[in-house]
Amino acid sequence: MSVNLTPEQQRRIENNRQRALARRAERQALLIPGSAQSKHTQPGTTGGPAKSSQLFAPGHLVHTGAPDQGATQVGTRNRSVRHYTCTSVCNIMYVCMCVCVYIYIYIYIHIYIYILIHKVILWVFILSLQTQLIDTKGSCTKTAAPTSNVASATHSFYGQSSKPTTGEKRPSKLPEAGGSVPAKKPAVSVKGKCVSHSENRFRVEVGYYADLITVFKSIPSKNYDPATRMWNFSLEDYLMLMEQAASLPSVSLKPLDGMEGLNFSASTSRPKDAAALAALMRFCQGWQKPGAMVKGKCVLVSRCRVEVDIGYQADVIATFKKMPSKNYDMKTRKWNFHLEDYGKLMVELSELPTVETEPLPPAVLQSFSSQFEKSESRAPVPPEADLSHVDPYVTRSLMPFQRDGVNFAVSREGRLLLADDMGLGKTVQAICIAAYYRSEWPLLVVAPSSVRFTWAEAFRRWLPSVRADSINVVVTGKDNLCSGLINIISYDLLNRMDKQQPSSPFSVIIMDESHFLKNMKTARCRAALPLLKTAKRVILLSGTPAMSRPAELYTQILAVRPSLFPRLHDFGTRYCDAKQLPWGWDYSGSSHLSELKLLLEESLMLRRLKSEVLSQLPAKQRKVVTVTTDGINSRTKAALSAAAKELARGYHNKSQEKEALLVFFNHTAEAKIRAIVEYISDMLECGREKFLVFAHHKLVLDSITKELAEKGISYIRIDGSTASAERQQLCDRFQSSQKSCVAVLSVTAANMGLTLHSADLVVFAELFWNPGVRHRRRHVQSRHLQASHTPMIQEKMNVLEQVGLSESNISEKAESASFHSKVSMQSFYHLHLTLERLKINHIQPAIK
Repeated sequence: MSVNLTPEQQRRIENNRQRALARRAERQALLIPGSAQSKHTQPGTTGGPAKSSQLFAPGHLVHTGAPDQGATQVGTRNRSVRHYTCTSVCNIMYVCMCVCVYIYIYIYIHIYIYILIHKVILWVFILSLQTQLIDTKGSCTKTAAPTSNVASATHSFYGQSSKPTTGEKRPSKLPEAGGSVPAKKPAVSVKGKCVSHSENRFRVEVGYYADLITVFKSIPSKNYDPATRMWNFSLEDYLMLMEQAASLPSVSLKPLDGMEGLNFSASTSRPKDAAALAALMRFCQGWQKPGAMVKGKCVLVSRCRVEVDIGYQADVIATFKKMPSKNYDMKTRKWNFHLEDYGKLMVELSELPTVETEPLPPAVLQSFSSQFEKSESRAPVPPEADLSHVDPYVTRSLMPFQRDGVNFAVSREGRLLLADDMGLGKTVQAICIAAYYRSEWPLLVVAPSSVRFTWAEAFRRWLPSVRADSINVVVTGKDNLCSGLINIISYDLLNRMDKQQPSSPFSVIIMDESHFLKNMKTARCRAALPLLKTAKRVILLSGTPAMSRPAELYTQILAVRPSLFPRLHDFGTRYCDAKQLPWGWDYSGSSHLSELKLLLEESLMLRRLKSEVLSQLPAKQRKVVTVTTDGINSRTKAALSAAAKELARGYHNKSQEKEALLVFFNHTAEAKIRAIVEYISDMLECGREKFLVFAHHKLVLDSITKELAEKGISYIRIDGSTASAERQQLCDRFQSSQKSCVAVLSVTAANMGLTLHSADLVVFAELFWNPGVRHRRRHVQSRHLQASHTPMIQEKMNVLEQVGLSESNISEKAESASFHSKVSMQSFYHLHLTLERLKINHIQPAIK
């Protein structure tokens, strides 16, 4: 207090301080009911806050006695206020502590319950697996009871009723001791793997399983190692062990490295050979040496010799000289050896710490497995197949090399790629091969859309025993794919038949022009591969299996022999010069093509060139390709119908009859345009790079050249408007062209005096009146487009027959085929025969 304050001022200050303390105590009492109010309420009163307020009212603080008595009262009130404040703070702290303890207990209990629930569920799951794996003769009943109890406890914990809800299946009861085995196959519970143990032995790393131990004890070369607690066996018994282990449904053993997907029965028939092959496969794993200074690779250069492409190193050369079959090629400066020494050579090279040698791929080892014991330079001749149960008409028609093709297919169990050159009769060979497996039909034939009906007519010709109504040609996506004994469909329609999943997959499939499957990403390939995967016999036909790069062969190899290269990357790194780019792997290159050719010829492909079998071929091959009028537009139908009626009318003079024939001839050209264009497009896609196309009408010639220009195909055109000086330049350009080139020629303007011998195929889209106007070169194939007798044309021919104008068979010495297109084409053969019958060949000058 300041000394300048008067006693009165000091008294007022003290009173104000007391009033403030009183108000503060009152507020604290109101915050905690029953504490300050109950302690300081006067006896006999019931109003807490009001009485308290009166107790600490300012009027109660005046002095009523001596000064010492007033001081005593003030001190008592101060102690009361401090008591109220401490009590309220303690109460708040107590409440907070209780809340914290409650929260902690709440969290702890919930976490404990959560862990307990998961332990119970896990326990139930483990017990359920154990009960499934226990043999029915064992202790199934011992495990079933606790499982059911735990399951019921779990259901009751979650509040679920033991009665299943509507639509919920009751869990199947566990089999009792001595009961029947459940129909459902038990899940795989024992997994292991086979690993190399020593040079000629392997071991099985797997957990204990009684049935598997029984299998181990039945293997002759069994040996148990107490140190590792594992069984090991000889490689000679590898196949036996894997077959017996595969019979145990609950056991899964991973094969030895490099042995995945190998078909031992296809490569060898003796356990000793299987063991030798398994030993060779071990070199395909772990051959990389990061610290190697010298790197090389083994490449197959013939059926019996392997070449090592490696840099110079003294130890390597010393190893090479140890081999009995060593040979040094002065031209290539590389060493090569017999396949018999391959295993010994790889062992010696693998012991050199600074030398890394890439071995032969597993596909080569599997295909040439017999060569590693006794190398033979010539491929074994396939045994003669028994074709006594095949239609004799087709077997008598086979040429010697075609019969060899059938024998090759039978020796490969009906899975092959027939890649004969064009014109060597792949169709008749495929029909004979399919007929050999006729007991496994229905047969599926997938071909380009332009030759679907060609196949139907070929079957009718070569297999007369097959009824015509049993051949089903799928024309639209609404047709049934499996309605016939022989089913023929195009690649494009096959993609649209996904909804028609056959109940029983086709066991025998012919894929004509199989290079249409060269791209795995196309819809046609995705639709065909599942069918080929399930088929037992797969016959691929292609005159050009690889158009430009080896990668196009992979899908065809996968269709015939999927075990050779299960992964595209393995094939790409070996034969496509695979390169890793920022966006992925590039397989557009090529490498080791000679080895790939040997591998394909040994395992799945048969290819004969025309020059190899020229002595067995006729001087000239003429193939009549017939077409139908399916899909012809209404205007063309009406025009052809009117022209046929006019032609069938009787005429009093030759001039009127000639005019009617010319009108009919012109309408046939209009009807055949789209069919000709489609056929030429298919020829280009099938790999025909250079060929001649003869036509007569300018409208047909214009349509062909327009289509070729839109596709970017180089072509030359020679017709009546081409100058004589320019014709030779065009011929020279066609002869010297290294790329695809088509010669579009007029029948009358380019039938002689032109040298176009670089092409070995001639397509006659139209013929002229005189049959002598034709290509005269020997050893050439000619395709003549001719119309077949569809219902509409047959009706018109019946009309013409009444006046002696019916068609006769002009292809007695020609191979018959058919070419059905989306539109019709009326061949000029009918016209030529009509003119011959009417003896009106004198109109040739007028037509020219």
